[in-house]
Amino acid sequence: MAGAPAAAPGGYGPPHPQSGGYGPPPNYGGGPTYGPPSGQGYGAGPGYGAGPGYGGAPGYGGGPGYGYGAAPGYGSAPGYGAAPGQGIPPGAPGSVDVVGSRVGQYIVDALITAVPLIVLLILSGVLAAASYDSAVLGLIGGVLYFFAWLAALASGFVVYAWWPSTHGGQTPGMKWLGLKIIREEDGGEPTLGQHALRWLLLIVDGMVAGLVGLVIMSTSERKQRLGDMAAHTLVVRV
Repeated sequence: MAGAPAAAPGGYGPPHPQSGGYGPPPNYGGGPTYGPPSGQGYGAGPGYGAGPGYGGAPGYGGGPGYGYGAAPGYGSAPGYGAAPGQGIPPGAPGSVDVVGSRVGQYIVDALITAVPLIVLLILSGVLAAASYDSAVLGLIGGVLYFFAWLAALASGFVVYAWWPSTHGGQTPGMKWLGLKIIREEDGGEPTLGQHALRWLLLIVDGMVAGLVGLVIMSTSERKQRLGDMAAHTLVVRV
């Protein structure tokens, strides 16, 4: 048609009257419209989506160097998991193979514990012997006999529970023979409650002149008597 502007190459409409550029051809008469050409790089072009380096890229997830769970150096690291005292040669610091020394330690601590009992029993006996002439002396002797056993109970608590809880896990006998009580799980110092539980179970371990405790210590894996097993403690060499 005469006077109509020339169509731009490539199917675009006439130049825009303001910008001078080419836009999409006008939609005359309801004809189909045209959009910009679907050039390369749009939509799902290469480099997008699951391109290399994303998703299952090496180094992520189960890639080398990460490996959560079974990574080298994690999990069962050296020095963790093994109980204190295990794998240490007898006689070395931290060794639990101290049954012989523990026998000596119990003798020393028992003698210290028995001192108040012995003194009060002697006084009670003296007063009882003199009670033939005085009923008052006999009464005093009976009272002293009762208090002698209370004193023995109190001194046992002091020597076996209170003293080690305030002196680095060592009774007087342990201090002399180079032994120490530690927590089984981490090698730390036990609490007063743990020491008290060990002391109470001496009632069982001390049966038959201490033979019960000696047999249990000698046959248990970590050389623990019943009191140690209940309190979760170990006795080691310092």
